[in-house]
Amino acid sequence: MEPNSDVRHVVLQRASEAKVLLSPEALQTLAELPEEKALKALAKCIEASNFIITGELAEEIISSIETIEKTTAGVEVQRTDFKPLNADIASQLEINEELDISGKSRCTGTVEEFVGLFRDRLKRVKGVLKNRMSETPVVPIASVKGFARGRTARIIGMVFKKQVTKNGHVIVELEDEETSVKCLVMKNSPMREKADEIILDEVIAFDGSSAEELFIVKEITWPELPISPVKKTCEDDIAIACISDLHIGSKLFMKDSFVKFISFLNGQGNDNERQIAGKIKYISIAGDLVDGIGVYPNQEKELLTKDIYTQYEILCEYLKMIPEHVEVLVAPGNHDAVRGALPQPRLAREFVKQVEGYKNIHFVSNPCFAKVHGFNHVIFHGSTMYSMINSLPNLRNCHLNPEKVGVEMLRRRLLNPIYGDNVPFAPEKRDYTVLEEVPDIFHFGDIHRNGYTNYRGTMVINGGCWQGKTEYQVKLGHEPTPCQVPVYSLKTQNLQVLNFLGEDKI
Repeated sequence: MEPNSDVRHVVLQRASEAKVLLSPEALQTLAELPEEKALKALAKCIEASNFIITGELAEEIISSIETIEKTTAGVEVQRTDFKPLNADIASQLEINEELDISGKSRCTGTVEEFVGLFRDRLKRVKGVLKNRMSETPVVPIASVKGFARGRTARIIGMVFKKQVTKNGHVIVELEDEETSVKCLVMKNSPMREKADEIILDEVIAFDGSSAEELFIVKEITWPELPISPVKKTCEDDIAIACISDLHIGSKLFMKDSFVKFISFLNGQGNDNERQIAGKIKYISIAGDLVDGIGVYPNQEKELLTKDIYTQYEILCEYLKMIPEHVEVLVAPGNHDAVRGALPQPRLAREFVKQVEGYKNIHFVSNPCFAKVHGFNHVIFHGSTMYSMINSLPNLRNCHLNPEKVGVEMLRRRLLNPIYGDNVPFAPEKRDYTVLEEVPDIFHFGDIHRNGYTNYRGTMVINGGCWQGKTEYQVKLGHEPTPCQVPVYSLKTQNLQVLNFLGEDKI
């Protein structure tokens, strides 16, 4: 295309006002565009450069703009005649900033910091276990070493080691703040099968008796969730939609289906669909917002764009289309541009500045602890589930039933129980993965498969995905369930799943 002299003049004038230099190649490239697009590209070039805009930078910026336009094309938002039920209901959203690591991390990875982290975990989970009913007194581990043989007690500690002997007994080394003791679960004990469920680094209680250098286990108690006879209620007829794993930037991102979801939120549907959409007051997104770069082997073959900023700009274009009366909680995952170690801080402004000023968009940490209309809501991306699947016999093949893994996290009151397996975590002064308060809704993702259950009054939800099956998932034997949106009513506490699978190919 021939350069347009008018566009060339406007581009030069804007560059001069911004006090940046344009290389001849950059000017040529920009002048070939329509004026509106040229100025949009120039603005991005100015933001990305220090002083000189090169031809290469201009081409990269134009390519990113075209990718964004291509990915978001076809989204039609019509809000004029849609008067949702929840638009006049005031939001009741409280994000627990104390449990958000964003801007607070000061750890350097020393041994002392890791010791402090595990001491904090022990203290917090021990506090939960001490509230459990027990006929035997709770004593420090050091005390049982001086007990007479056969004297009973309850000890609470963190699992340091576990082994199964040749004879089928299980020996668990349990440690507290002061010392450790070897605990024996006999092969003929009623607790033998439960002993298979013990995993490293969790905090549990053993009831038993002293026998020289061993503590003979008679009962095993996990922190668990209490069984509450009283259900929370919500007078407002509102709901929360739980989604995860958008993977925007991937060629396998299911754009057509996501467009259907956005359109649904804006009232494009039949009367029944509009009624359901009108009740959605909150949307919870549990991480992997974009596909990222270099996250898994040969990922680059499946990327629509290799520019991380472009991936997030596309995300922001979609977030802008969500009706302003809907509060959106956006947590990161292991594909996102935050540190890989847990807990993960919220996304930095530089990635999502396009939605600055949108008061209904809330970027949060992973994990995130919030209250929505009085309900305790936990968002966790969930990449720690693989270490639990590999460690617990009762979770074999649970990549097909992720809700079962969520239940095991709740039983242990830990989102990241096993140290040093597949997910690193930072040695902060506090263990942010401890569930001290009981969640009413536990929403996670990562495994790309929907799953739901109600466990002791807590609604466990895996939000599935919006990405087709990757080659890497094929190798792992994963079976995604894309474009299925669980919608949980806070009034009735019923769950319904909406299917938005469109023209995309799986």
